[in-house]
Amino acid sequence: MEKSKLSELINSKDTKQLADTLKQEVSEYRKSDLFKNYLDFLSKTYNYSSRNVRFLLKQKRDIGVVASFTKWKALGYNIKKGSKSYKVFMPIIAKKYADGKPVLDDNGEHIKEVVGYKLGSVFEDSQLVEYDKLPKQIKYLEQDIDNEKKLFLALAKVSNVPVELKPLEHDGAYSPTNESITINAKLHGSDLIHTLIHEVTHARIHHDSNAKFGDDKYKLQELEAETTAYIVAKKFDIDTSDYTLGYLNSWGLDKVDEKQLTEVLENIQKTASGLIKEIDSALEKKQEKVKEKTPLQEKIASAKNRQKGNSGKKEVENNNLFKSKNANFQ
Repeated sequence: MEKSKLSELINSKDTKQLADTLKQEVSEYRKSDLFKNYLDFLSKTYNYSSRNVRFLLKQKRDIGVVASFTKWKALGYNIKKGSKSYKVFMPIIAKKYADGKPVLDDNGEHIKEVVGYKLGSVFEDSQLVEYDKLPKQIKYLEQDIDNEKKLFLALAKVSNVPVELKPLEHDGAYSPTNESITINAKLHGSDLIHTLIHEVTHARIHHDSNAKFGDDKYKLQELEAETTAYIVAKKFDIDTSDYTLGYLNSWGLDKVDEKQLTEVLENIQKTASGLIKEIDSALEKKQEKVKEKTPLQEKIASAKNRQKGNSGKKEVENNNLFKSKNANFQ
């Protein structure tokens, strides 16, 4: 769609035509460079729907982090005067009625439903007065040597199947038969984290009854798993673009039909968003647990560990994460 046509539709507030156009032009995402833009945006702003992400990228291909005026204000930032907003679809919520009567939930509350969409405004981080002072992304694995273990344990915790580290000839695998994930114990750093994210996603996709792709199921699940791994890894400043883009091309991204591609884009957003939130939560809880310990508690815990011996192994057993004696984090 030409910029002039896009502006015309936005100015007319024709949400139906805008939505139809975005649906018709989904085939553009077969191009690996535009697909990468989609993934990069989700790694920064993962709460927006797939349709809104594509809408924003249509307005500016390399758009940064976006939020509403109110949200930026609440975070303590100010929009530069004269900044032009970007548009997103916002749901119109209304109370639900059936045959002229209100539809109530089990608690007697009036149920609400989406009755349509309107255009809302958001602003990019580069439009902030304080843009140059924004905190820079932390290189998670480089910041602290222990972060590799923390991130691995957080991923294993949010996995819906057991995770095992042991020597393998390949990087890792998810077994739907055994409902388990096995990761090569020789991996470390970004390779270790990226592989685990890929397999955790595989396990989730397999259990997701909504991810139905027919005969192309395995190929499309591979595309989903790898792209989700790319997004989540990039969220923690682990760049796997060289590997991922080659992987996508080898699995036939350019040959996926429009209906399947739309579903893949939507599933990627939902899976990545859910994983990032759960990982963040697991990391925060781990941090809170460490902070909550008083010096006396630390001494007691240390004494208990000395009595039991091999506290590292005990921690692994308690977390039910690793079975191999060669596990990296024992």
